Amino acid sequence: MVCVLVAEFLLLKQTPFFWDGISKSSRASWIYANGLTEFIVPTDRNSGHPPLWIALLAVFWTIFQKALWSSRLLLLIVNIGVVWQLVLFCKTHFLKTVSVFAVLLVCLEPTFIAQTTNLNNDMLLLFFTLLSLNALIKSKSVLFYLALTGLLFTNLRGIYIVISIVLIHIIYSRLKLIENKKPIYLAYVAALLSFAVFCYFQYEKLGWFLITQKENYNVQRQSVGVKQILINSIVYVKSFLEYGRFIIALFLLPLLVKYIKDKTNRNIKIDRIAIAFFVFAFVFFIGMVPFSNPIGDRYFMICYLLAILLLINLITHYKLAKKPIIYSAIVLMFISGHFWIYPPTISQSWDSSLAYLNSYTVESQMESYLDSSGVKPTEIGTRIRFNERDFSEFKNLEEADRYADFNIETNQFILLSNIDNQTKDEELNEIMNNWKLVKSYSQLGVFMSLYKKE
Repeated sequence: MVCVLVAEFLLLKQTPFFWDGISKSSRASWIYANGLTEFIVPTDRNSGHPPLWIALLAVFWTIFQKALWSSRLLLLIVNIGVVWQLVLFCKTHFLKTVSVFAVLLVCLEPTFIAQTTNLNNDMLLLFFTLLSLNALIKSKSVLFYLALTGLLFTNLRGIYIVISIVLIHIIYSRLKLIENKKPIYLAYVAALLSFAVFCYFQYEKLGWFLITQKENYNVQRQSVGVKQILINSIVYVKSFLEYGRFIIALFLLPLLVKYIKDKTNRNIKIDRIAIAFFVFAFVFFIGMVPFSNPIGDRYFMICYLLAILLLINLITHYKLAKKPIIYSAIVLMFISGHFWIYPPTISQSWDSSLAYLNSYTVESQMESYLDSSGVKPTEIGTRIRFNERDFSEFKNLEEADRYADFNIETNQFILLSNIDNQTKDEELNEIMNNWKLVKSYSQLGVFMSLYKKE
């Protein structure tokens, strides 16, 4: 698996930051520009997320070079750490008759694979999540402290994960599924104190902590009404089923119901995985569904991995005769997940499958056409994030290279792509139905189309 990750690094070492990763690059650039003397980013750039990932990026740029390859070197190290912790977790929790190679099936999960290629902080968050579970089960208090601190300093979702770990710890202890050693509790205190110190310094510097005062981020963290909660609940469930993951639910649900009903045939490893899965899923649901922040598939990677591991164990536990067929079906569905493309009017978690990598090919083709046609970027309105290339690709943009802001009333040309989730359905329909299509490129469902107003 490490060899695959190294090969991935070599193939993608010049691949730009994508989507939310671009804003992380922007904040890391501020830390880098200030010579690593300040790690609390100003409010006008700050989304509220703690700075561990962006600080690590800035450190790597300082040691090596501010370049895509050095950013991806950091991601490679994090990816290797994640796989290492995942293998340890699987070795601890696989039933005796499960082959160690079954971990490869876990690693084929589509969003997990996609995130190994994406310059964002989700793999770092997953590393600390797996480290916290491994340290809790082995009662390693120092590693547990490092894991909890890492969760709190990587992403605001780390708070939900720490809450989940606390609940998992309580349930494990009450059911005697782990040894309950007192030093492990000191890790909670130390981690919370460390995070409290950071919050204090951020409040002193910015006048706020955790809840950013920057408007375009703040509006994503507001409570919503009943109707939106119902919509968010559907999106939440959809996240667990799309990109081929429905196959896991299809096989897992009947086996899990059978296991829960059969109280005389229990296994401590299955119990621990099932409890962790349900606790994480519950806390994520309570923490995200009532709020306006868009729900991304990558948020729930730990749930997907636990579900696969749980299914493997239940298949072995009940000695299902058709195991090879089930595993083959899972592999095929996981591979198919990278080709799931929705219609342009349906928002898609593009960074949750490898489909997003096709956007770079169609982008190159479209810009080659624009160079040859004489249409200037300043004449073209778009919501594709070309104007942020100083952070996504570390390119210095001249004014002549910048695209116009998207405005259906004033733009003579508009460049659309399904990689953009911000354009409203009525805008898409207006342009696609009433404007002239000048040129379009596509690859495996990802498209980029240039339209001209009639």
